[in-house]
Amino acid sequence: MQFAFCTEYSEKFRRGSLNIYEYLNRFMKRFTIVFLAVYFLGCATITGPSVSREEVERATEQLKVKALAFQIEQLQKVSNIGNQLMLAITSEDTKKSPQAFLGIVCASIDKYFEQLYNLRVEKGVVVVVVKENSPAYRAGLQKGDVLLSLNKISISHINHFRRAVSRFKIGDLVRMEITRRDETLIIEEKIGQIPVNVPTIMVDAQEVNAATDGRSIFITYGLLNFVKSDDEIAAVLAHELAHAVRGHVVKRQGWQILGLVAAVTLGIAVESQTPGAGEAVMRGAGEIGDIFNAGYSRDLEREADYFGTKFVYSAGYDPDMCATLHERFAVEIPASMIQNYLSTHPSSPERMLRIKKTIEELKGQN
Repeated sequence: MQFAFCTEYSEKFRRGSLNIYEYLNRFMKRFTIVFLAVYFLGCATITGPSVSREEVERATEQLKVKALAFQIEQLQKVSNIGNQLMLAITSEDTKKSPQAFLGIVCASIDKYFEQLYNLRVEKGVVVVVVKENSPAYRAGLQKGDVLLSLNKISISHINHFRRAVSRFKIGDLVRMEITRRDETLIIEEKIGQIPVNVPTIMVDAQEVNAATDGRSIFITYGLLNFVKSDDEIAAVLAHELAHAVRGHVVKRQGWQILGLVAAVTLGIAVESQTPGAGEAVMRGAGEIGDIFNAGYSRDLEREADYFGTKFVYSAGYDPDMCATLHERFAVEIPASMIQNYLSTHPSSPERMLRIKKTIEELKGQN
């Protein structure tokens, strides 16, 4: 193309119908067009097959269901560990009376639960966690069961479930009507008891942290990604559990407690905090406010370390993890340690030494 152009305008230039400036101007315009066309064709991005908006939306919905399944799996794990810790607490370690206990976590049914468990119901609440060694576990309740009624009281919403279980007392016989894979079943079981009933709630945040408001324990997905074993999870939960059962929360300033309560309402769906209920299920986060920022005195932290180590040991987990976890946390994420702990917590060397001596004391008692 450019050669034909050169031939045509070169002949006109020789005949004098074009001066040198017109010739060069027309040549450069044509040459620039040809050059840019060749350049952009040669550098075109190859993206492969196209994807429609509808396909992206369908994939997004499928991933949300998978994410929900993952969250429930994590909640099941920490709930089982927390339950084992609480069952091992002795009456001398807590001033609270035994509490009614059923051992399930329930949630309102939405389209994601419908897809996850293939539900085809219009009422009830879905069971998402059945805690090991609980009355619900012994009765044979399963994840994905839909609870329709308790003692002939219809359960069409999570609030109905909350009100029904609030009336239960230790030893009560409970009649549960459920649907499981299109089959209606009647299951009866007595309400059990547990030394303390402090449920674990998952928080969708990557911060490595845990906290308690005295009624529940909050643990982030970031912390679950950081720990390497069930023993380390037990060490974390036991420390927060010690804060709860030893009454540390009420010893803090009132404004801090109010901040915790406000933070809970922001990003955490608490399904029930009544005895025996399936206490909570995490469904996305948002801002978690000051829930992890309310500190304790150093002596309260020392007491939580002491009793937390006792709970871990009594429950059959490795108590050495109570010491090594503090060391690994300080070494691997020192910035978080400084920001969240050093201002109110004893130093890591002191905590490790105290915990190791506590372990020696516990082992010496056997």
